[in-house]
Amino acid sequence: MKRRAFLGSILVLGTLKVGRPEALPVRKAVFEEVGNSVFITVSLPSLFRRSDKEALASIDSGFDTTLVFQLRLWEIGTRALVAEESLIVKIRRDPWKRQYTVRTRTPSGWAKREFATRDQALNEATTLVRVRLVAADRLGRGANGPFYFAEVLALRNPLVAEPSSSGGTNDGRAQGRDLEWFGTLVDVLAGEQARAEESVHLRTNAFYLLPR
Repeated sequence: MKRRAFLGSILVLGTLKVGRPEALPVRKAVFEEVGNSVFITVSLPSLFRRSDKEALASIDSGFDTTLVFQLRLWEIGTRALVAEESLIVKIRRDPWKRQYTVRTRTPSGWAKREFATRDQALNEATTLVRVRLVAADRLGRGANGPFYFAEVLALRNPLVAEPSSSGGTNDGRAQGRDLEWFGTLVDVLAGEQARAEESVHLRTNAFYLLPR
């Protein structure tokens, strides 16, 4: 049976130094340890402001709105980058079914969920629920540290040309183009400034692994 535990967390550490990424605004996140994996749950609703009528209308147009999330795990006090993960989410309204579709790229392909309302779909698309961050055996343990936090960069419609084919097909060539685009996007995210229609850049509260 897999062991599941909510990890100890703290909102502020006095030893944090000014500078990137420690100086980013803080967003509360939940960290869990399941088996040998550490998962994060965090909500980023500001990717879609309800006053942004153009962004909301774009979803209703029937075309994909692409969200890209890059997660970096840092050890506090060392500035050591421990792990890095990326996630792609697409949201659109299906005019034939009159439903909203949210697709998330997984290692095995695209996972799809459908929702009756736009608000439900937006909540699904902008909330990272138990996304794997790192193998637990790569981290230290104990209430006295080491402490870690996640840096989250979220982009709405990043300004990188996508492949012409839909990522939801099983065509090998389409998958290859999708992977090529994703590789280009990772290069953009690694740069000094990512460009997108909307971006959210923050760090989470610090956490530590509970002693066993």
